[in-house]
Amino acid sequence: MMEGWKTDKFKNQIQYKSGYTWSKEQELKAQEPNSVRVLTVTNIQKDLDLSEELYLQGVNEKDKKEKAVSKDWCIAVSSNGNRKRIGNAVFIKDDTDYLFASFLTAFKPKDNSDILPDYFFRWLTSHNVQERITSVSEGTTGLGNLDIRYLRNMDIHFPEKQEQTAIAAMLSKVDEAIAAVQGSIAAAERLKKSLMQSLLTGRMKPDGTLRTEEEFYLDEKFGKVPVGWKVKKVKDLFYMNQNTLSSNTNADYRFRYITIEAVNTEKIEFENCPNYSFKDSPGRARRIIKDDDILISGVRPNLKAFAIYNKPDSYNWICSTGFHVLTAKEKVCPQFFFYQILSSIGASQFHSWVAGSNYPAIGDSDMKNMLLYTPPYEEQLVINQKFESISKTQKIKQEKIAVLERLKKSLMQNLLTGRVRVN
Repeated sequence: MMEGWKTDKFKNQIQYKSGYTWSKEQELKAQEPNSVRVLTVTNIQKDLDLSEELYLQGVNEKDKKEKAVSKDWCIAVSSNGNRKRIGNAVFIKDDTDYLFASFLTAFKPKDNSDILPDYFFRWLTSHNVQERITSVSEGTTGLGNLDIRYLRNMDIHFPEKQEQTAIAAMLSKVDEAIAAVQGSIAAAERLKKSLMQSLLTGRMKPDGTLRTEEEFYLDEKFGKVPVGWKVKKVKDLFYMNQNTLSSNTNADYRFRYITIEAVNTEKIEFENCPNYSFKDSPGRARRIIKDDDILISGVRPNLKAFAIYNKPDSYNWICSTGFHVLTAKEKVCPQFFFYQILSSIGASQFHSWVAGSNYPAIGDSDMKNMLLYTPPYEEQLVINQKFESISKTQKIKQEKIAVLERLKKSLMQNLLTGRVRVN
């Protein structure tokens, strides 16, 4: 043990309380007089996420006080279908009028504790502690549950309060840096979305000036279209599903398989793609792809599992037949049209095809007949360069966040164990 550090049982230093349980009849669709907001597992992310709301009526004053989300408490997930979420926690910096749900548990150092609330939060959310909580989560019905007995008997190592304050402050600085970059990314995304809407429909010229009314003609489907532009179908611009592995492919042919689950908006998570030989591969692992092909998930298009493929390494790569694979024809900039499909131009057409369906899916015919604005090739390239510039900047910022996250993890491992000391 490091000089000046102490060790004690969790139960001697930390108090806890369970969340509020209610009946379905108490739930409200919107806030009403005398109702109270309740936080659920959904609200407990890396930070407190208040984008989803749930309000309750008929909560007595005692519960409003005892089950409140209060200053210096940590609110942690205590029951969930995803066991890796057990123990995930947020730190409450100020008193609120919110309650917290029964699938959550609140923790706080006792009044006579030698541990400060913000230091305890850092300890609780450290990688080692979170792994231990996950490994002992209990339950046999599909839900994982926080093992309070195990937690209460865990040892907590901690320095004097002055050093605890310094540790928490240092980690907060890293959090602030991460939040600043995330805010910058969000602002750039809003700018990109606004530019996409204006540039992709031709309302704005590539030089940033707006087109006048005289510079448009009326199209039967799209309305105003810039003079010199056309409205074309996907099948006029792209080959679709051009190549597929045949049944007589060499049984030992090896490849990495891009599943629909591995694709998020504009991004392919190559590291999550399994490696197969043809003889052992799933029946859907058949679509041959090449650089600059557009992958469009035919299932649940509202989730936008769309991306442009570019070979990341020397492996062979195959994608699921659940994707529509678009290969650009001559004088077609695939990136320009990808952004259209990703934008409201594509979304509105997807919606019209799947509205009311219990299993929303896009067939080959629908995809081939999607309509897209088609400017001259040179203008496609110029507009795409603007989007590429924003995307490149975003990628650099995402890499910066990754560096800061690694720094934070390293600092937590060293500061919370006393391997690195601060004053």
